[in-house]
This record gives sequence, C-alpha cells and structure tokens, in this order.
Amino acid sequence: MIDTDGAQPGIVVTKLEGRGPLNLLGEKTFLALKAELDRLDQDRSVRAIILTGSGDRAFSAGVDLHQMKDLDPSDAESFITALHGPARKLLTMAIPAIAAIRGPCLGGALELVLACDIRIATEDAVLGLPEVRVGIPSVIEASLLPPTVGLGRARRLLLTGEAVDASEALAMGLVDRVVPAGLLMDVAHETANRFLGMSRDVLASQKEIVAKWLELGEEESAAFTIKEFARMFTTPVPREGMAAFLEKRAPEFGGR
Repeated sequence: MIDTDGAQPGIVVTKLEGRGPLNLLGEKTFLALKAELDRLDQDRSVRAIILTGSGDRAFSAGVDLHQMKDLDPSDAESFITALHGPARKLLTMAIPAIAAIRGPCLGGALELVLACDIRIATEDAVLGLPEVRVGIPSVIEASLLPPTVGLGRARRLLLTGEAVDASEALAMGLVDRVVPAGLLMDVAHETANRFLGMSRDVLASQKEIVAKWLELGEEESAAFTIKEFARMFTTPVPREGMAAFLEKRAPEFGGR
C-alpha cells in the first residue's frame, strides 16, 4: 500500500498505492503511510520526501467510498483518525515534504497534500474537496485550506464541493507550481535537491515554527519562535552556516 524509493541519497519518493486506477485510499493505506513517515522522520540521512500517487493516472481521487458507506459512528471516527495520522505527520515531521500531483487529487488525498510543504502539479491535475456532495463534511487537515487559499475561496471549495483545475489552483495558491506531466518527477527532485545541503535541524526548527504559526495566537507564536531562534544558537549550525555564506563556500553541517 506504500511504495518507497530511496534511489537518490537524501531524497525518498513515497508512493500511495490505493485501489484501482484512481488510487482510492482506505484505512490500511493511511496507517501504512503513517508508519512509513514515522520511520523516515527518524532517519537522519533523509533530507526531503516526495509524496506522489502510484501509476500514471491519478495522485488519488480520494477515499474509497466502498469502505466508508456502511461505517457506524465508531468506525467512522477510526477511519478519519487514520487519515489524520499521516497528514499531521507530514505537517510536523522534521523533513520537508513535497507533493507531486498528477491527475485527480480529491478529498482525503488533498488533505494529505495540504499538509505537505510544497505542492507541484501537472497541467491535467484536478483538486477539490467534494465531501459535501456525498453527505459528509470536510474535516481535519481541510482546516489548512483557509490559511492556504484564503477564507473566501476555502468556503467556496468546501461548501460547493467543486474541484479546480491546475491553472486555477496555481492562481489561488493551492499549488506552488504547474508543470507538464513528463516533467513532474524531475521538477520534484530538483526541488528536493535544494534541501540536501541544508541543516536537517534547522529545517526541522523552521517546520515546527510554521506549525506553531497555524496553532497559536500571535503573541504565543512570537514567544515560541524567539525561544526557538535562541535555541538554535546552542548548536554550531548558525555559526557554520553564516561563516560559509560569508566565505562563499558550501556549509559543512556534519549531519546536523
């Protein structure tokens, strides 16, 4: 249900493997993805992950309604909690997560994508949260939609359940870049390469700061980031990073 490729040192490609050509996602896939993300988060050799769908037709058209339609309330809670696990991990894990999106990316799949740090889509990508159309609300990481695209656009997408094409997704900030299908993984790897020479600890710190911006009020967020900024100076990373910049050389962070 999860296929991981670590052929390029420091960069891992993780593929969602759901049911059928539209890559429909179920609870087992979410649990497997969470376990894999936990593993990668502990591997200090990893500097970035690329999350994409298996096959060449879709990132994922969303959750498998065949699994969901007969759930009782307890099972429904278990199912959506299973989706929340990997989405939250993508948001908070130490390493940057890049979503490489081809074709449909709908519902729970888009919630995973919203939790990624960078989103790259092909020209044929279609993105949306159609849950209201099948009788359920969009929840959990759909909460990332308003700060990503703005409250007005988020309301429109959530209440109508309509999807947007790649060009509109780019215009509203739902994706960061749109590329031809044949270049998707090349561009994703080029983006991931940017992190290879950076400090893993600093990337983890920056990701935690961004997560706190989403969670805390302005004053609490500022207080946290001041402490986190000062904490980094207990390590040799800032001195080495700034010295390397001034000396016009690559920094040597020594696994940090």
